[in-house]
Amino acid sequence: MKKIISIILIVIALLTCVIPTTALAANNTEDDIYFTQEEFHALNPIYAEYEEISNARATGLIIRKNLAIAKNGSSLVISGYTYGSSDVIKCGFEEVVIQRRASTSASWSDYKTYEDLYSESAKYTLNKSLTIATGYQYRVTAIHYAKKSLFSTQKIEVATGYLTF
Repeated sequence: MKKIISIILIVIALLTCVIPTTALAANNTEDDIYFTQEEFHALNPIYAEYEEISNARATGLIIRKNLAIAKNGSSLVISGYTYGSSDVIKCGFEEVVIQRRASTSASWSDYKTYEDLYSESAKYTLNKSLTIATGYQYRVTAIHYAKKSLFSTQKIEVATGYLTF
């Protein structure tokens, strides 16, 4: 009897270690898509506009950045990238939030959030597509992220214009 209980406890312990890892990995890749720049440009995307802000804490680790959304039938397509300088060891998006509002509303509400989208290099490319409900306006907010060391990171917040579905 003790042997059976021990085996059951081992199986439960192994399952609790595997399940959270699998769920987290699936969360970040379920909406990933792959397309060429020409295919994306054919969708007439709306690009985020960046304002140059003088900030003493900005470190210059992010050298190029981009974020855009486009409509493809009933799908919202998100494309973007974060490029870091050559000494960056981690680069990408700390957070990407899809927001929506009814056309009669003035305030945005969060619809879907992606967190910790990055690579262990100086370059990260984002390509997502998700089917959404009609009757709303959608936009995307994001935080570009680059890390050189524990004490040297840079974050840049951005929001795109909106699309009506």
